[in-house]
Amino acid sequence: MGEARLHFGFARPVGCLVTIGTGMTPNVALPAQGTNPISAATSTIMTLEKMWELATKTEHANKLAQPLCEAGTYYRFNVGEKIPEKRWVEKVEPSLFGQWFGGETPQEIEHFTVENWKKITIDLADYKHMEEFAQLTQRYMQTQEEIKRSGECATKLPPKRPAPQAAKSS
Repeated sequence: MGEARLHFGFARPVGCLVTIGTGMTPNVALPAQGTNPISAATSTIMTLEKMWELATKTEHANKLAQPLCEAGTYYRFNVGEKIPEKRWVEKVEPSLFGQWFGGETPQEIEHFTVENWKKITIDLADYKHMEEFAQLTQRYMQTQEEIKRSGECATKLPPKRPAPQAAKSS
């Protein structure tokens, strides 16, 4: 959005801004906190690296750009395959020793994994996988949600103007 404002000026309204991603990346996991000075320093460096990754290589940068646009003018298209969150309950039986001598009883333990994304990203310079990525993009754009969004986006674009004719020389 900043580039558009610099190019067209801050007073000019933006009718439609389209961004195209190169695939959703999995959630970024932060490293564990260190317990001694050396592991704490390593953890701090790794945390800074992950923060840089969040700011530049993930959909997080897209989320920061969205509020800069007026409602209904920002469209982000980015191939991704969600891995839904999972919740399950596991029944854990105590050992015979625990049952007989410790009075332990069976317990139910709840488990949870957060929603995530499959890693299907591609570098812009990765021409070898471009055909596969194009196929993923075609499937993504054929979903009902993306057909609707791309239609909404298309209505915001100005009509195509005829190309200027080259001057004829006699």
